Amino acid sequence: MSFLTPLYLFGIIAVGLPILLHLVRHQPKNVIFFSSLRFLEHNPPQTNRKNKIQNWLLLLLRAAAVMLLVAAFARPFFKNTNLELTAASTTRQTIILIDTSSSMQRGTLWNEAVQKANELIQQAKQNQIAIYTFDSHLKAVKALKETNPSNHHQSLKHDQELLTKLSPGWNPTNLGQALTEIASLLQQQVASNRNGTLLQNSTIELITDFQAGSQINSLTEFSWPEELQVHLHQLKAKESSNAGLELLSLDEKSQATIRVVNAADSEQEHFSIACERNSDDSIQAKSIYVPRGQSRVILMPALDLPQPITQIILSGDKHDFDNRIYLQPREKTNLTIVHYGAPDTGATENPDYFVKRAFPKTKNRDVEFLTVGPDSPQILMAVTRIHLLIISRELSLDEIELVQNYLQQGGVVLFSLNDGSSSQTLKPILANQKEVSQKVIVDSFDINDYALLTNIEYDHPVFQMFQTPEYSDFSKLKFWNYQRLALPVEIPHQVLARFDHEHPAIVNFPIGEGKLIVMTFGWTPTESQFALSTKFVPILNAILTLNSNLIDVPSQFTVGEKIPFPESLKTTNISPINDSQIQLTAGQQTKNETILPGLYQATSENENRPVQKFAVNQAIEESNTTPLTIETLESLGVRMQQPGNSISTSQSASEILRQALIRELEQKQKIWRWLIIVALAMLGLETLLAKWISGTTSATRKA
Repeated sequence: MSFLTPLYLFGIIAVGLPILLHLVRHQPKNVIFFSSLRFLEHNPPQTNRKNKIQNWLLLLLRAAAVMLLVAAFARPFFKNTNLELTAASTTRQTIILIDTSSSMQRGTLWNEAVQKANELIQQAKQNQIAIYTFDSHLKAVKALKETNPSNHHQSLKHDQELLTKLSPGWNPTNLGQALTEIASLLQQQVASNRNGTLLQNSTIELITDFQAGSQINSLTEFSWPEELQVHLHQLKAKESSNAGLELLSLDEKSQATIRVVNAADSEQEHFSIACERNSDDSIQAKSIYVPRGQSRVILMPALDLPQPITQIILSGDKHDFDNRIYLQPREKTNLTIVHYGAPDTGATENPDYFVKRAFPKTKNRDVEFLTVGPDSPQILMAVTRIHLLIISRELSLDEIELVQNYLQQGGVVLFSLNDGSSSQTLKPILANQKEVSQKVIVDSFDINDYALLTNIEYDHPVFQMFQTPEYSDFSKLKFWNYQRLALPVEIPHQVLARFDHEHPAIVNFPIGEGKLIVMTFGWTPTESQFALSTKFVPILNAILTLNSNLIDVPSQFTVGEKIPFPESLKTTNISPINDSQIQLTAGQQTKNETILPGLYQATSENENRPVQKFAVNQAIEESNTTPLTIETLESLGVRMQQPGNSISTSQSASEILRQALIRELEQKQKIWRWLIIVALAMLGLETLLAKWISGTTSATRKA
């Protein structure tokens, strides 16, 4: 048996206290002097009995209780046979974490970073080495699980070759995420391999410019392990003056609102801004004054030029990695909406009167609305790109076939059952099999007063904008009549809303690649209040957005931001304008390694999808290059290793591991609890025994 805190064993001296109490005998205290005995020789009184222990059992119980309490404070434990073997196999590891964000492109920072990493590799000697880089994401160059070759010289050469392949990119800096991920990986390593390297034997060598734009807020939500240390190697640029550009807004006429940010340690405060159509054509340079540590918002003048402005250039600072922003105005979306209904005659009883006004033109979209009456010429759907098809009348067989083909190709159809005759059109669209279509029942339903919508699926895109309480009230939307729709189980469908009579009101049918939205009511004032309500326009436009070909790519992005291409597209090709293409699958969503600041266009194999143009710019946080202090990380709980100090100078690795295993064994066994229980039991027994002995002695004396 061993003890975690053996110094407490000196308390065993307290065992002498019960023995002393048993041996102490009191001498007479009161002495009376008699006159007749004054001349006699004084002799002290003598007792017949010598001091001796009378109750050995009480003494043993008291001494044993004291010894057990002392042993409990010393924290005993039984040694594990693997303790020495585990301690002997302890190794140290060095994790080199290198900043590859765009701010590392300044001056000679990157060369200094590679040089510092080479020095750390040489100083690591026999330590295990892992190499990671970080910008907005953590990337493994040599992961923790990759063991070093047996030959130290080969290992050193291999690690140095890995460094030569690295280079700074254009992504922003997320230092907090990188540190938390590294710490989590090390904790997982310790948990999965008890005989491996402990956190005390791991050191993170952080090589970065540690500028104010580094994102470290994620460290506030992470409990940093006390055993893990970070050694910061902060790189500083010789020229500190730096300013950057940020695009705040851009209208369709290429009129940009920008922000100029000047670093707090910058020595320059006067800059100039110029617009460019290409790399050789600068237009209208403008001077601007930005005090250090501040920013200025500028509205660039609108230029009436045959070619749009594509870039804005900043000049006047020492570092130009963040002095250019690219402009791509948002192009208008051309929409085509076809309504199979009676042409608008100006009467409000006509469904076409309301539906054509539900899709207004905006600065971001042009809408072509076509009304196809019973006598109108048929539309060639193979030629015309239709984004929404609305049906409010009975269709011919040829028109029904066109609608079916449109749905199979991924189109969106809105069908209004405003009268019973529309059922002859709906049934063949829902089911090609005659026996199944005959099970579809559509008939009129008599309403005493009016009907209301209930059981609304607010999670569906059609009603998603009404989820908040201030917009979810449909109690003022009344329906005077509707068609009762009964569907067989063979037809897949989703009821998006019901009437208070439990009959379906709005139903979604997936047909082929497309979607059929059926409303069992009409929207004219004679049928309902739907067209006159504030819900009409949002719901119809929400149905329009169900078309997967209408997911527009925004025109402005930052480096590393995901580009939301529709999942329905098989492949998407991204290419810099006037450059070779970069293939990007729709499921991949983004290609951070290849998409750099610049102008791009996205094309698809889907012919119905137009070419999308967009610009990618650098994050403005990288322009804030003012160096931070080491106390910034310490205040967030990160344990920083001071320059010149090393963990090995205070304790050897084997000793650290041995102490950790000892604490773990003692905490698992918890022998001290049993010792205290036994000690209390002995004290209780001693109390009962002492009471019994005292009672027996008193009875003897009385006798």
